[in-house]
Amino acid sequence: MKEPVSLDKVFSPESVAIVGISGSGRMGFAESVLIGTLEAGCKRVYPVNPKYKEVFGLACYPDLKSIPDKVDHVVVSIPAAAVMDLLAECAAKGVHSVHFFTAGFSESGDPDRVNLEKSMLDIARSAGFRILGPNCVGLYIPKSQQANITGVSHEPGGIAFISQSGGHAHNMVEYGDPRGLRFSKVVSYGNGLDVNEIELLSYFAEDPDTKIISLYIEGTKNGKDFKAALKKAALKKPVVLYKGGKSEAGKRATFGHTASMTSSVTVFNAVCSQANVMVTDSLEEMMDVLVMLSFAENMTEGSGIALLGAGGGPSVFAGEVLAKEGIRLPALPPA
Repeated sequence: MKEPVSLDKVFSPESVAIVGISGSGRMGFAESVLIGTLEAGCKRVYPVNPKYKEVFGLACYPDLKSIPDKVDHVVVSIPAAAVMDLLAECAAKGVHSVHFFTAGFSESGDPDRVNLEKSMLDIARSAGFRILGPNCVGLYIPKSQQANITGVSHEPGGIAFISQSGGHAHNMVEYGDPRGLRFSKVVSYGNGLDVNEIELLSYFAEDPDTKIISLYIEGTKNGKDFKAALKKAALKKPVVLYKGGKSEAGKRATFGHTASMTSSVTVFNAVCSQANVMVTDSLEEMMDVLVMLSFAENMTEGSGIALLGAGGGPSVFAGEVLAKEGIRLPALPPA
């Protein structure tokens, strides 16, 4: 068993292979990763699919071993049944990390697919490479020219976003972009087979590129370690959290989404309160908080704000909401 590759290496790949990309002209996830990564400025991107010789103007390789360059990171979009052979190729190629967009693993509830995940992890640990996912959209890291989305800014910033949901990871970048939110790293980790929310929290607490930590989480498999990592991170940097799966319907959905068992909302909120973590109720509210943390300066405890409104009723409502949230509205001096 080899020493596992560090997250520093996982987050700074110099070359990327995209396995399962199509040359048919359709635009799926693998194709978006290819175009997004090229838009981000990465020059060493290698499509892999034995059906094609060329994809989007790039040479397409039948397998990883045919790529003449070293491969650091592999993005996988092939059926779950084919992943074991691919992981053997990854081990032989000496890759640093493998991201599985592919779903249909433990979140399906199928015991055979649960065992498949365990076998995948055994290969990764034996070879030393790391697994992101499965069932996730992986990495968006502007500094390292890594992107899983097209048409967005690639300017690095100070916000880290850890997301159990691939959709929220994409939406945070896409909708946060026009509001000026810039990211150090956005990591979608899905089922968290290997890299999970606990390791990511601990990493971002120490990451010099990250000034604010945000996360969307549905559940954790180790409550004690998660609580410790959350407290440690919040002692060093602002932490903003959005918890999914708070209703009974939400809990059922999260189990089918990432096989997460959600905890009591009361217990979870108590943990966040003890750790001084800012809790939001939606991705939109989280973006509002991140905008405030990114651009508001000198907001020390006890600071007041001024509220300007165009109408009486809406201004009264806004003032009451701010007061309810503990934000002081001092009286304005006479004109």
